[in-house]
Parts: sequence; structure tokens; C-alpha cells
Amino acid sequence: MTRIVISRCLGLDSCRYNGEKIDAPWLRELASKADILSVCPEVEIGLGVPRNPINLVKDEKGVRLIQDVSGIDLSEEMVSFSQGYLRYIGKIDAFILKSKSPSCGLGTTKIHEGNKHSLGSGVFAALAEKICPKAVLVDERFMETDGVDALLDLINQG
Repeated sequence: MTRIVISRCLGLDSCRYNGEKIDAPWLRELASKADILSVCPEVEIGLGVPRNPINLVKDEKGVRLIQDVSGIDLSEEMVSFSQGYLRYIGKIDAFILKSKSPSCGLGTTKIHEGNKHSLGSGVFAALAEKICPKAVLVDERFMETDGVDALLDLINQG
């Protein structure tokens, strides 16, 4: 059966930084057609719910995952968790990840550098692309506009 990893905040759990869950009306249909595995990398590295926001920050060391309020660098924890999880779960056909997230965003996450920013992928998303190169990666916006059948078609084309 098709195996899909979904950001847990997308209709599955109230685990966003602000304690909310995002409505995902497509989830029920998808769950009837695929095995769903959920993940919230931020919770998995020990950040609570609700939690202080984290951001991607570019400095002389590269792009780092920094918690705003405390200034704590969570980069190593996130990379370690992400690599371990992605290697452990086995073959995955697709990922549906939360857009703009510093862990799960796919090219939509702000990377802060001084008083400007660029867009890139979150730490977990970037590693998913690298470790699972045959998997289809989309975010919830794709699901809202294109839907379950379009995702399954992309998976079957690969």
C-alpha cells in the first residue's frame, strides 16, 4: 500500500507552536487510500505545545534553527532527529508537509539574514528530499488545490 508521511499538525493533532491544528478536509479520503504516518519534528526534539517560535537564521556558520526568545540553536537536534526518523521509516511514497514551517516548509520558509530574508526549505523537509529522493513532496496547499487523486497520480508516475 502507498505510504505517506504527513505533518502531524495537518488535521491530526493540535501540535503547532500556538497549540492549533490545521483543518485538512482531504485527510479522510487520503487515509482510505494510503497508509498515513505522522510526524511533528519540533515536538519530537522536545519542544512543547504551545512553544516559543523557531526560525531559520543564516549566519557565518550557515543556516541554523534558532528559538527566538531563548536564542537556543536547535540545529543539531533537528538534523539528528530528522536523519534518524527518515532512515528508520523505510520506503515512503510521499510527504505532505506544512508550508512555511522552519522544520517542514518546502521552499516556502523564511530564512532570516539580518534585516532581510530569502525563502528555502525547513530542516526536516530538506533532509526528506535528500534521504528519500524518489518520494513525492508537497505541502498542504497542493492538497487544497489539486487533491488526493492528483497526489496519487504523481506517486504512480514515479
